[in-house]
Amino acid sequence: MQKQPSSYSSVSPRAGPQPRILVVDDEAAVRRYVRRVLEAEGYAVGEAGDGIEALEFVRSTAEGWDLLVSDIVMPRCNGIELQQTLSGLASALPVILMSGYATSQLTEIGIAAPCGVLVKPFKAEELLDEVRRCLPVGP
Repeated sequence: MQKQPSSYSSVSPRAGPQPRILVVDDEAAVRRYVRRVLEAEGYAVGEAGDGIEALEFVRSTAEGWDLLVSDIVMPRCNGIELQQTLSGLASALPVILMSGYATSQLTEIGIAAPCGVLVKPFKAEELLDEVRRCLPVGP
């Protein structure tokens, strides 16, 4: 039986299409925080609890995604594996990886995201700055 994605919601419509952001983290509190920040800015947000759930979610939704925001360390399928798999499905999908490790530690072990890395804990402004930098057009 296929596990349903944690959740998806769309915020009230604005002029033009809303950028769609998929948030993936095995910690529900982190997902809720990121979702709340992004929805307050007018983004449409989907959630998944790990990489496998995210892949199922991407494959089951007809709409495309504009950005992936994913934790790196997760069970079943980590953020790097998810990024690599999704690059085969949507090669231009920008990715922001989240981690409790310092950016220098990630670089040392060879982890580099196509767009950026957010080190946990991060502030709402840091998240939004990174999202705006990665998305060609905002909400």
